[in-house]
Amino acid sequence: MVPGGLVHYRLLDAEIKSAVEKLRELRPEVVDVAYSMRENWMGDPSLFFRVVLADEATDEDTIADTARRIETALIDELLPIENWGLFPYFNYRRHSDHQRRNEPEWA
Repeated sequence: MVPGGLVHYRLLDAEIKSAVEKLRELRPEVVDVAYSMRENWMGDPSLFFRVVLADEATDEDTIADTARRIETALIDELLPIENWGLFPYFNYRRHSDHQRRNEPEWA
């Protein structure tokens, strides 16, 4: 585990942006991805991803598979625990819901 004070934030940000661009090329249902780095409920350094999905990708029959593929792609690309000592967490929102809400943390 890498202590949070030892993470090079600019390098991490560049890696995440690159991974998100690759993800968007492969997964057109991904509208946007934002993230923040903070401690989880146990005090462990963590990455919290906020993923906005196209409405058609959030059908009850497909959302679990879509989320699994997105999470796998980002984790495989970033290796957040192995490379950064950060636990990844994911939250999802459909695009139409995102547009109705004005929540800066999702921007």
